[in-house]
Amino acid sequence: MRAIAALILMAGFLLIPVFGQTAQKTSTFTSSDNAFRFVYPIDFQICTRGKVEPCSESYIPVCDKDSLVCVVYPAKQFEDTNFGGASFQVTEIFTQQEMMTADVCATPYPPKQGDTVSSWPGFLISAEHPVEVIGGVQFLHGVSGGAAMSHSISIDLYRAFHKQRCFELSVSQTGTEPNVSDPPMKTLTPAQQRRLDQSMSQILHSFRFSD
Repeated sequence: MRAIAALILMAGFLLIPVFGQTAQKTSTFTSSDNAFRFVYPIDFQICTRGKVEPCSESYIPVCDKDSLVCVVYPAKQFEDTNFGGASFQVTEIFTQQEMMTADVCATPYPPKQGDTVSSWPGFLISAEHPVEVIGGVQFLHGVSGGAAMSHSISIDLYRAFHKQRCFELSVSQTGTEPNVSDPPMKTLTPAQQRRLDQSMSQILHSFRFSD
């Protein structure tokens, strides 16, 4: 009986993510259609589809206007540095074809702007780490990024085909080239970057499909 009680207690702890070095108050977001859920710290800003603008205040927005939900790291924690913003978001990917399939979901089609098709794919599949297991589900792992006017963004994205729908999870971070100012801006310390990466990873890995 003691062994069973201990296992139950351990299972309870495993369901509660720990953000940063100490336990942090969290909330669970569940999508309106009950398709998925994840856990995030309550002091992080969260925006949902149709109301994403308040979460896109960085020079290069870290939230896509079509995302289902986007959670933003509190930028005030890194004031007086070149940090721009960081986010975790969930997006549903659609296709112009008749039906979404697993192969279509996993294909990085070149983005299209008007009548022009980019010569680059939408993302690159990570050669070093092409698959990520999140909540017991295998996700394709891709990377993307860009730069403009001394600002840059890096994106790690994860795609999975679930119940005939293509879901994309992504973790984004933006920043400013530190030498554009005089004196140069401070960059995140290794400890600050680890804290940021850990928090975003914990949100990502708390993601679960509801069934």
